[in-house]
Amino acid sequence: MRRTTVPAVPATEADNAGGRLRARAASKLAVLAPPWLMLGATAAAGAVSHAVWGQPPDVTWVACTATLATTGLTGLTWAITHARRLLGRVHATATTAAAGTWVTVVTVTGFDPQVVTGALWWGGGFLALSWNLRAVIRHIDPDHQGGGDALATLFDRAKEQAGLKGARARAKEVTDRKIKGVMALPPGQATVTDAQRAIGKLESGMQVPPGTLALVADPDRADLAEITLSDPRVLRNSIPWPGPSRPGGSIADPVRIGVWQDGDDLEFSLRRHLQVMGTTGSAKSFGGAWNTLGEAMTRTDAAILAIDTSKDEQTLGPLREGLARLDTDHQGAVRLLRAVHARIPKRTKWLAQHGYSNWEKGCGLTYWILWIEEFSKFMTNLSSKDEEILEQIAKEARSAGVTIVPSLQRSDYTQMPTLIRGQLAKMCFGLASAEDAKWGLSTRQQKVDTVEPEAWDANYPGMLYLDAPGVSEKHAVMAGRTFNWGDDTKRARVLMAAHAHTYAQANKQVDAFTAELITLPTGATSPVSDTTHGASRNGLDDGDGMDDTEDEPYGVVDDELTDAATTDPDLADPDPALTAAARAGEPIQQPTPDENAALAADGPDTRLSPGEARDVLHAWLRQRAAAGQWSFKATDPGLADLRQRIGMSRQWTYKVLKELLDTGHVTLQDGTYTITGDTEPGRTAPDDIDPGDIDPAAA
Repeated sequence: MRRTTVPAVPATEADNAGGRLRARAASKLAVLAPPWLMLGATAAAGAVSHAVWGQPPDVTWVACTATLATTGLTGLTWAITHARRLLGRVHATATTAAAGTWVTVVTVTGFDPQVVTGALWWGGGFLALSWNLRAVIRHIDPDHQGGGDALATLFDRAKEQAGLKGARARAKEVTDRKIKGVMALPPGQATVTDAQRAIGKLESGMQVPPGTLALVADPDRADLAEITLSDPRVLRNSIPWPGPSRPGGSIADPVRIGVWQDGDDLEFSLRRHLQVMGTTGSAKSFGGAWNTLGEAMTRTDAAILAIDTSKDEQTLGPLREGLARLDTDHQGAVRLLRAVHARIPKRTKWLAQHGYSNWEKGCGLTYWILWIEEFSKFMTNLSSKDEEILEQIAKEARSAGVTIVPSLQRSDYTQMPTLIRGQLAKMCFGLASAEDAKWGLSTRQQKVDTVEPEAWDANYPGMLYLDAPGVSEKHAVMAGRTFNWGDDTKRARVLMAAHAHTYAQANKQVDAFTAELITLPTGATSPVSDTTHGASRNGLDDGDGMDDTEDEPYGVVDDELTDAATTDPDLADPDPALTAAARAGEPIQQPTPDENAALAADGPDTRLSPGEARDVLHAWLRQRAAAGQWSFKATDPGLADLRQRIGMSRQWTYKVLKELLDTGHVTLQDGTYTITGDTEPGRTAPDDIDPGDIDPAAA
């Protein structure tokens, strides 16, 4: 006979398992035991009371006292259960009244009458069973927790002070990190927006930390909202990086960069352009860039094209092996920018030929992530023509499988073109002021008063708000924190370098377009062509993204790579000598007629000093004022033409306009500049300036 052997279980393991089973059974019985223990205690109390005071004349006084005590306890029970639902309040009050009445009766009669013992057995037994029934339902169905619903209790405590009288809340899910529930608003009396604006008052009334509550509208009913309670204090400590979430997967899948306040993974999709913004020290680079790119390099169909012309390899150096390329020289960065632009129509054509309307997982093309650190400096040094190239990439790139990620400290109109900002999802770290928040937060985040990244400043590196594809409405208004690669920066860099080595770009297979970008020269090893890439749109690209033809929509570029550096080397802090003449109450200095004539004669190849460039812009403003044109916008065609003629960037123009705002020569409202007051450049045309001295096309 074949014998079947059963593995022996060590006695210690069997004992432990048995102990756990007994403990689990005991815990379940403990939930049901209290009502029956109270029933036994009530019977014992009645027996003792009858034995001690059941004979005349004591029984009369005891009966009166017991009746008064029962009445008082019943009223007290009704009063202290006001926070419970009506059924729970009635149930508790009726139980107190029944127990007190039975003790009073048995004190007088003893256990001899059958009605007394029957009342104990049937009445007391059914009351105990009813409490057991409520306990079981509360355990298996959180939607009907009744008076045991902590969320309902907290909400009822605070709703009237918050202006939400008539609203109700109940818990649906309780975990160790969060409580999720449903809030029902009084129909026609309040909206979810009203409740969101009252979150601060609700948190105060609930006596919980600021940032505990998150509210989002129910997509099917306007009078319902999803309410989540979580502890914001859990994000005050850094969270170690746990490793990649989906190594070997596709970039079409979400990337995980941290943890939300409620304990959920902080994930989003990189299939949309993304803005990363935060003050110095908020960890937008080592929290935002490292975690996002650290995830992206683990995906087999992604290539990271990184630019950092400000900090060289300080931020992105440890990631180098995992990047397709890293350009730290402005000339190489511009070469890459033009090459990406030149290949976008080729990629979209390839996708169309293979039956795709957009880039999709498995389509055969490598997805590009163009990450630009210190974006404001990079933009400042771009020529106006390369600014247009970047704007075109932002408009055209997504369907071709390209995501642009600019990272900067403040995304106002002087640092970020409006056209590009409108295409961006928002990742916002700590900010220096509330004024900055409107540039770093999405529209729906700005509607919620408790979304305040300025409260963190640089005190909680890695804390952020994120509104991007794949982020729920609830999480879009909830704080999160990115993973920390190490408190010791040297160890963190070693860890990141090892990670990048494991997922090195050299080990990936890429398409031909990506291979061309990877092999482009880096740095200043090869000069950039004097013509932009417009001809490559017609298939005339010579292989490096630069064109040697004259078929050029933008005209000849006069060494754009050094325009800003040669004409305004101190963009961040202008020389006081250049703006001394722009103080309030004094007229702006005018260029001489000879200077204006020289400018008009030189045309697009003219190189001006910073002072000369400002003088030309000031003269343009005086000319408008002389013609009665007091208002203009930064996008005015005449101003754009003037900027191109003098070879200055959009950011330089905004900076000079800001100088005029600071000195009171112009005002700004709703995007429109207005020449104002006697201190303005020419409410009446000066005698020594001829509007004809400025090229009419500029006006």
